[in-house]
Amino acid sequence: MASDIETERKFALGRGEELPGLDDIVTVGPAVALELVFTYYDTYDFRLNAAGQVVQRRRGGPDAGWHAKLPTEDPDTRREIALPPGGERLPRQLRDLVADSAAGHALYPVADVHISRSQRELCDESGRLLAWQFTDRMRARVAGKSQEWTEAEIELVEGDVALLDRVETALAAQGVLRSTSPSKLSRALAEQPTSANEEPAAPQSWAVVRSYLSAQIGLLQSQEPALLSDSLDAVHRCRVATRRLRCVLHSFAGLFRTGAIRALREELRWYAECLGAPRDAEVLLARLSLAMDELAAAVDADVRERIRGDLTRAHREAHQDLIAALASERYLRLQLALERLLAEPPLDWRASEPASILLPGMYDAVVAVARQRTERAMARPGDLTRWHEVRKAAKAARYSAELMTLAVGEPAARAAELWARASGALGEVQDAVIADQVIGDLSHAAVTEGLERGPFDELRHHQDGRRREALDRGRAALAAALGSP
Repeated sequence: MASDIETERKFALGRGEELPGLDDIVTVGPAVALELVFTYYDTYDFRLNAAGQVVQRRRGGPDAGWHAKLPTEDPDTRREIALPPGGERLPRQLRDLVADSAAGHALYPVADVHISRSQRELCDESGRLLAWQFTDRMRARVAGKSQEWTEAEIELVEGDVALLDRVETALAAQGVLRSTSPSKLSRALAEQPTSANEEPAAPQSWAVVRSYLSAQIGLLQSQEPALLSDSLDAVHRCRVATRRLRCVLHSFAGLFRTGAIRALREELRWYAECLGAPRDAEVLLARLSLAMDELAAAVDADVRERIRGDLTRAHREAHQDLIAALASERYLRLQLALERLLAEPPLDWRASEPASILLPGMYDAVVAVARQRTERAMARPGDLTRWHEVRKAAKAARYSAELMTLAVGEPAARAAELWARASGALGEVQDAVIADQVIGDLSHAAVTEGLERGPFDELRHHQDGRRREALDRGRAALAAALGSP
């Protein structure tokens, strides 16, 4: 990764206009024509641009590759970090540089700027290269709008700021003024039409859903290093974010063209399964370690070691499988598809309707499914499979309510909390069921090898009690959630 200091000034030109000659100041070399494409990365609400930061992928020209430009105290000067071409995703090194400004939201391509560049050397009498002169004719597409404009840059090489001052004075005398836009993306955004005299419109449905999706995709992007190193809670956080994405894409599928996101939901299911194996082993190890500590009779050291050793090994093997998944082409395609979801969403016309009008009906449909499954489980309360289906519906209601908070505020926040209690309790039921199955499997193998069965039976009894208690709490929480407005 190369780092340098870039000092330049930009000048605004009329569309198709040429920069006036600078022959009285420097020796101007012949023009070299270049065709370039700059792809800019930012959050959905352009937080990097607001912070004066630029992250881009350049194609064409001698500096093709990945670039980040960070502001300094001098408005003419920026710190530039460059990486060579390679890969289709934004490199981790550049993502980390602007993480604070992104504030947890996804970074994805927000604009493509096609540049027809005329490049000239500006030299002194001895032939020493003082600066580059770029005259750029731009065609940009950002936020669904296209713009064209022309600008010039003078970028220092061996020259000094005094040269920039002389150039600026000479150009101003000929009616060419300094540009107020620090970057091409900033200029493109400044060209977006606005209605200053209009009251702010109610947020559109897609704007609300996009904000929620961006936070989940941003978490997946930011947690990749933590996943690789198996940092505490990283797998859990990514698994929850993946579930949130799948849930929202299902619950609010009406915002998208029919069938347009089905394949993406299936790939998210695959990734959730990759995350599920190491997470389940984590949960079981913590759960059974606590259970062994809570049993009235001390658990034999050999049994304790056998349980912990088997679950630790299962977690290690599952984590190795996860690392392999993260390095796979399938994972790369999933991440690029998530970026495209934000950059080029396959929206239905309803996505532009006010969120406060359209989204509540979709949320009500999610709650209706949870109510139906709860009634079905209550008709046969001993059927744990039915309660597992209720748990999944409660999670969908929880995540949908979280999103609805962005549209309707406090009522949805209260509902999200109630659904979190219900899904949490029912999650403990499911954990106890899985723990019982695992203890049974461990018991069979351990007893065959000569260990006592008693501690395993005690653990199963312990988990049965935890399951019953959690189910009681889950039923009470469901009643509160379904009774909430």
